[in-house]
Amino acid sequence: MRAAVRKWMSRLVRLVVCGVAVGYLYTKVSWYDYATLARQPDAPCRVLGSSTDDPLRLADPRTGREFAARQAELIDPSRGAPAARRPIELGLRTLIRRMDRTWALWAVAALAPTTFIIGWRLRYLLAMQSVHVSFREAVLLTFAGNFFNFALPGTTGGDLYKAYHVARRAPRRTEAVTVVLIDRAIGFVNFILLAGVCILFSWRRNAIGRLGELVGLLIIALVVGSMIFFSRRFRRWIGYDALLRRLPMADRLRRVDQTAFSLRHHPRQTLVAMLGTTINNGFLALSILYLGRSLGMGPQRLNEPLDVAAFFVACMLSLSVGYLVAAVPISVQGFGLLEAVFLRVLSGTWGTASQVVALCLGFRAVQLLWSLPGIAVPWLGLRPPPNEEAAQMLGAGPESAGTTPAS
Repeated sequence: MRAAVRKWMSRLVRLVVCGVAVGYLYTKVSWYDYATLARQPDAPCRVLGSSTDDPLRLADPRTGREFAARQAELIDPSRGAPAARRPIELGLRTLIRRMDRTWALWAVAALAPTTFIIGWRLRYLLAMQSVHVSFREAVLLTFAGNFFNFALPGTTGGDLYKAYHVARRAPRRTEAVTVVLIDRAIGFVNFILLAGVCILFSWRRNAIGRLGELVGLLIIALVVGSMIFFSRRFRRWIGYDALLRRLPMADRLRRVDQTAFSLRHHPRQTLVAMLGTTINNGFLALSILYLGRSLGMGPQRLNEPLDVAAFFVACMLSLSVGYLVAAVPISVQGFGLLEAVFLRVLSGTWGTASQVVALCLGFRAVQLLWSLPGIAVPWLGLRPPPNEEAAQMLGAGPESAGTTPAS
């Protein structure tokens, strides 16, 4: 009963966080178009007709009175001067309707390699532990894992699915499941490092604000923690092995520790896996950049390489810090947390709040689109694990004497 109460309390907290996030986004964006007149800069007026009309049909938000105004009477509310680039704050409805489909298709295409790169990384890390799966199986597991991360509550359903099937193929199940966890940890570590690099490139803009302190603390914790964990001298000094033997499930924890510690003996392979992860995250940021262009975001002139590079760095910064914040399991799929980071980095400099929220929703839709092939994976023999069997294989179940292919 207590476990059930904790489960429902956890769900309630996540729903409350999502509700607060939706309320926050509601205050930042609008469904309709708005324009700011020079004669009443503190009260933007709703655009009733097309935002390209001249004169415009407007409605006063205070009285509801409808009137007409010329485009030349509008000002940029952020500068208090005649608007040159965005005289009208476009709402989500107009942004979605006017989205440039060519750029949107490029955004979809940019995510095409990512599942194959992550599948390769999983296979590469498993091979370091003498666990061999084919590239086809690794890619199928990645497709299915991505889909179950979207389809199941929380963000770990896909990892459980991959760990279950990897464990069934491995002679040493504990080590195989640990590799799946390491695979996810490498992605998390890569986001921390990329966030730090992007902050260095954009430090003059102060794009991330106080979240930069969080990234700095994570980098310090990563460096110090790695030095401690991989130091044989420190382990001998604190009697690390003796401490492990006193813990519950000591043998299993020892094997998990040895699997993670073995990365010390494979620096080149670990670096290659990290490089592949960086390339994968580059494709993710490129997809965000293309989606932003489809919504009219980014630099005005695409023939200025430095401006395009700065926009790409901003997209990468939003992605890396946004995923780090969204990894905190207090929201459903990190909804609201990711959007808040994107608003902090991109809103104002590279687009309006409505454009940024439309960008986040579009990026989630593109990710969901590329996860849909995972629906077919269980039909190919890689079925979802029954709860009791998953608990046996991933928890206290006996180690298999050999590989057990999935039916």
